[in-house]
Amino acid sequence: MLARGVFFTIHFDRISNCHTSPLESLRRTNRLIDTHTHKHKHTLTQTHKIMLISIQTMFYGVAYVLSTWLFLFWLEFLWSRRRFYRVAWQLSGPWGWPFLGKGLEMMRPDTFMQYLESTAKEYATPFISWMGTSCFLYVNDPDTVDTVFNSPHCTNKGELYSFVAEGIGDGLFTSSSPRWNKHRRLINPAFSRQNINNFLPIFNVEANLMLGKCADLAKSGEKFNIYEMLKRSVLETACQTTMGKRMNFENEASAHIFEAYKDLTEACVRRMLSPWLYPSVLFRCSSLYVRQEQIVRVLFNFIDGLLQRKNNKSVANITTNQQQLQQQQEQVQLGRHSTLNGNESENCSGTDSAQVNGKVCASVNAATDADASATLRKSKAIFVEQVRAHVEQGQFTWEDVRAEANVIIAASFETTSTGLYIVCLCLAMHPEYQEKLYDELSKLFPEKTPPEINYEQLERMHYTEMIIKEAMRLFAPVPFVLRSASNDFHLRNGVLIPRGTQIAIDIYNMQRDERFWGENAKQFNPEAHFGPSAPSRHPLAYIPFTKGLRMCIGYRYAIMLMKVFVAKIFHQYRLKTDATLDRLKCKGAISLKLVEYPLIQLEARVR
Repeated sequence: MLARGVFFTIHFDRISNCHTSPLESLRRTNRLIDTHTHKHKHTLTQTHKIMLISIQTMFYGVAYVLSTWLFLFWLEFLWSRRRFYRVAWQLSGPWGWPFLGKGLEMMRPDTFMQYLESTAKEYATPFISWMGTSCFLYVNDPDTVDTVFNSPHCTNKGELYSFVAEGIGDGLFTSSSPRWNKHRRLINPAFSRQNINNFLPIFNVEANLMLGKCADLAKSGEKFNIYEMLKRSVLETACQTTMGKRMNFENEASAHIFEAYKDLTEACVRRMLSPWLYPSVLFRCSSLYVRQEQIVRVLFNFIDGLLQRKNNKSVANITTNQQQLQQQQEQVQLGRHSTLNGNESENCSGTDSAQVNGKVCASVNAATDADASATLRKSKAIFVEQVRAHVEQGQFTWEDVRAEANVIIAASFETTSTGLYIVCLCLAMHPEYQEKLYDELSKLFPEKTPPEINYEQLERMHYTEMIIKEAMRLFAPVPFVLRSASNDFHLRNGVLIPRGTQIAIDIYNMQRDERFWGENAKQFNPEAHFGPSAPSRHPLAYIPFTKGLRMCIGYRYAIMLMKVFVAKIFHQYRLKTDATLDRLKCKGAISLKLVEYPLIQLEARVR
């Protein structure tokens, strides 16, 4: 409108100076306006095209630079991992998707064990596989296992165990050298045979308490999940032997701790089988992280509370003992003063007086030492008391104690309860071996009441131990373990395994392999596999507690506890189930888990 007004004004002046008609002048004005507008639009179109071309050129340039950088980065990444690809060409194995490896096939816990078994049949062990971007050496033969377990370059646990460390703390189960070497050396005395023998009264008491619960179930004849009962009893035992505290997990106030220990390993396994959750940035954005933090908070508060009570109690005991000793010394000094200044001093020489006072002091100190020794004997076997001296000497911090205590309780809870359950289930499915076990127990413990088992009796339970070994062979409590190569090392076939390779030892399938256990490898037969006439086998064909430098520190503890519980249960009851061995399915976890847990029925033995 403004343009039309300007031109109208200009041409109005021209109209006033010439003799053209007003209509013609208006037409001329409109033609001029249209011509100007067309030129303006043409100029704008050209400008837009230039700007668009500039933007496109800049975009293509950035895309080119970015793609070139990504390509070079990818080449550098591949080049840096050439040592893994070299060994992958030498050892056959399944190739996976970029960045995921075989994660899509292995991410389902319910089918994880079956996948490993089928893959092990397809490829000759050892072979290379991929999980995420990590190169895994898969092993399930005793010779290679021997090489790995006894290599000084394979003492560190696998990188995936760092996810477990975030949950339960960096204890012996997950730590690497040199931290592991130091902690193992300091903690070893707490798991010596002599020290574990002190736990027998606790084992007996907890087993008897569980038998009390079994009595009601036997009377009713109902079928139940004995695994839950065993887990509660084992966790009670672990808390007492580790922290010196009974928690009463049947009560609602402590039930959440029991549930937290149950959920902890499941959360860790879910992350281990999900390669996209390996980066901490992505994991912290997931709902699994929120859940794991809730679990960790519960468990750490639980351990911290027990440590606080133990510390307060120790300080109180030390203060009380010091006060008592000071009072006794004051009484001695007072007696000495009255003796020297009384009438008796006239009848005694200085030497006699010194001898009398020396005897009084010696008797007081002896009484004090006896009381302290009795108190020490009651508590010195407990783990937290074992490591207290290391804390006072500055070799441990209380944070270290918390991490180690949490790991010990969690490991005992998971593996020992699993092994104990598998023994009960295998015997329930095989009544003929259950009766042979009962024959041994009835000879050792002829009384009708539950026996109080001592160490000498445990040593005579040969058939019981055979049963336990066979159950743990068929269903390894820890189905596979991971190691990380800290330096290059060679296999027996000469293949170089590069530094950084993750090593997966498949204990579960190796202990069921017909190559090492014969045609009945997947059958429950204690006498054929561990009896006096059993054929000799490679010493590392059976490794439920692993072997070598990082053998499980608590294997004596686990065997002793299982013997006590098995002896007491089968001395009093006969176990029955409808389950069969061929229908049991295992799933992937840090400790062995079943897809479904068969129910058990108890029948009291009548003598």
